[in-house]
Amino acid sequence: MKEGQTIEGWVVEEEKVLLKTSVATIKSGPVKCCRSGREKEFFLFDFPDWVNVVAVTPDNKLVMIRQFRYGSRRSEIEIPGGMIDPGEDPVTAACRELQEETGYVGSAPAIIGKVCPNPAIQRNFCYTVLVRDVRKTTSRRLDEMEDIECFLQSYEEVEVLVKNGTINHGLVLNALMFCSFSFSGRR
Repeated sequence: MKEGQTIEGWVVEEEKVLLKTSVATIKSGPVKCCRSGREKEFFLFDFPDWVNVVAVTPDNKLVMIRQFRYGSRRSEIEIPGGMIDPGEDPVTAACRELQEETGYVGSAPAIIGKVCPNPAIQRNFCYTVLVRDVRKTTSRRLDEMEDIECFLQSYEEVEVLVKNGTINHGLVLNALMFCSFSFSGRR
């Protein structure tokens, strides 16, 4: 392997594209561990950044959705969210996704968290945006491959769904954790 960019004890060579899809590009590149001298081909699932929305009604209900997920082969209970479009900031994307998937709009949207979903094979981020005082004001604009049920749940009902494993989507759990930190002591 020729010398590439050295990052924290690792020589990282240029990536090559293996596959481009509508949701991700799969890349690979050789990497060398300077400590051991060993080389290996690493793989990257190059996704755009994502956003999840914790939407809270004036009476403190959370806007939840249920939708089919190909990976788990079942309908999952989640919060609204999706991909951030190129050039779009996370707050704008959150408000757009909330309105498209649920018809709800609200006030004071703010980023309350940011995670890298899996730094071993990804470099994108998933932002959590809290939107307060949401009200259903518009009709939904679902994508052609979305079939989403929207419903409201209390914090206590969502907590039960988390504890019994009904909600097990890792990024949704991250968002709910950020939400609990934002509201701790204020509910």
